[in-house]
Amino acid sequence: MFNVPLTKWGSGVGRRELSGAALPSKRQGRLAMVKCLLIDRDATERKRVSQLLGDLGLSSAERSAADEGLKYCNDNSTDLVVMAASPKGMTSSDFIRRMRRTARGKNTVVILYANEPDAEEIGQSIMEGAADFIMQPFDLELLQFKLRQAGVL
Repeated sequence: MFNVPLTKWGSGVGRRELSGAALPSKRQGRLAMVKCLLIDRDATERKRVSQLLGDLGLSSAERSAADEGLKYCNDNSTDLVVMAASPKGMTSSDFIRRMRRTARGKNTVVILYANEPDAEEIGQSIMEGAADFIMQPFDLELLQFKLRQAGVL
């Protein structure tokens, strides 16, 4: 949960060029199959995070509200949800709780992000099953690191 450049992390986490072309070719097929949903009420931030996910080889559906995202998850098998910690329509912990109740949402990885997090809500979201939380602003390296930790990359 710290915004520390990967070069300061210990061995095993090396710095490398980060672009779609830098991803190992053996992962390209697997990443193309990852179904990702991005939820954020802010269209500008949604576009920025969508670009970061795209740079990592992930294509994402986008929704502006949690209830729209929940409907998407109910209608589609989603592997990854990246969402603002304060989505429009419901709290992130309510979204995760409701998603986990469905057959398709039991194994979905959820990553939250916020620039002014509510510690209690983040804690509750993690208790409900969020994999991690990222402080904004975050960059490609940190997002890639968190997705690797969660087993998505």
